[in-house]
Amino acid sequence: MAITQPERVLQAVRSTPLFRGLSPDDQGRIASVATIREYTRGDRLWSEGDPSESLTVIVRGRVKIVKEGESSDVILEIFGEGEPVGAIAVYNYMPYPAGAIAMEPVTLLVVPRRDYFELLDRHPDFARACIRELTKLVVALTRKLEEMRGQKVEVRIAQLFLSLAERMGTETKKGIEVPLHLSRQEIADLTGTTVETAIRTLSRWGHEKIVITGEKSFLIPSRERLEHVVEGREK
Repeated sequence: MAITQPERVLQAVRSTPLFRGLSPDDQGRIASVATIREYTRGDRLWSEGDPSESLTVIVRGRVKIVKEGESSDVILEIFGEGEPVGAIAVYNYMPYPAGAIAMEPVTLLVVPRRDYFELLDRHPDFARACIRELTKLVVALTRKLEEMRGQKVEVRIAQLFLSLAERMGTETKKGIEVPLHLSRQEIADLTGTTVETAIRTLSRWGHEKIVITGEKSFLIPSRERLEHVVEGREK
């Protein structure tokens, strides 16, 4: 039997960590005002300065947040399944401070701001959960900016992969597998370095089995070796 659009939206709401604590009735209310949007790789979800009129949560795929610069763009963050994107801007009634681009086919659950805030007003537990998520985002961005000041490039790249492994990785017999493809340019943008440096670092790490890059994922055979890079113990 084919799944109707309303049923698909309800399934997305029920599978989203942000909404799992709601009663079935409230999940149904969210589903009644929410929509599903589909994007292909490279599509722009929004641009810097666009109004933030809806809460968007990733149902499938990955999204990168990009700050455009005069000489080059900087990737501020990568979001994956189950994570809200642009929530800080929505919460503060402010335009998006950076653009958002689909890194692969992406499915978004979109909830209008008005309905989102009505839900926050009615459910203190849900409001606290949202505040926790927003706090985590702010802390992560602050930590990233601090890490990029004065750190060696290899340390920044190692920290990036450790962070992605923690958020998206799966333990396998061969190591930690992260189902995300990053180009060398994207790695450079995420760590504030040049693409040439990213290429050299990842090439050497591939030979040394520190990080092995595949077509659709990357593998970290040993978390400890990456941690040693951060600590300055890996030669």
